[in-house]
Amino acid sequence: MKFNFLKTLLLTLLLSLSYGVTADDLKSPRIAVLDWQGALMESNKVKEEFKNADQQMSAEQSRARQLAEEARSLQERLQRDSSIMSEDERRKISQQVEQKAQEYQFVASRLQKQLQEVRQEIVERHRPSLEAAVNEVIEEYKVDLLLDRQAVAFAKPQFDLTQAVADKLNKAK
Repeated sequence: MKFNFLKTLLLTLLLSLSYGVTADDLKSPRIAVLDWQGALMESNKVKEEFKNADQQMSAEQSRARQLAEEARSLQERLQRDSSIMSEDERRKISQQVEQKAQEYQFVASRLQKQLQEVRQEIVERHRPSLEAAVNEVIEEYKVDLLLDRQAVAFAKPQFDLTQAVADKLNKAK
């Protein structure tokens, strides 16, 4: 029995040496987690571009708010004064409320779509720098396995590389 064990151990040692497996490879792997989106959103450049995009859309946002306020005002007037209005007047105001609501829906939907597209473009434009920062941090921390933070139920803060990646992004030019 002892002979078989020694034979197996020697064979395992020879095989591992022939495949280039080192003692370091047999240690526990270094595992980390990363919130990719969180790291990107912590980048000063991305924050600035998102802020600029929001400012560019501010006229549309104001228009949407104005339409909502106009519809609300007409609706309040209809409720408040309906007892003294003629049937024709009530119908006309109801149509105006509906028109304002439809216009609001159209403007708000278009605004949301434009903002989503602009933000996606910003993210895509910064993806190469994010990947480079992640690779640098992986090398720096000697990580063997990197998991997406959203796919992990729990991880201690010391395993989270999100802030390290965000810092790398902010230091990059």
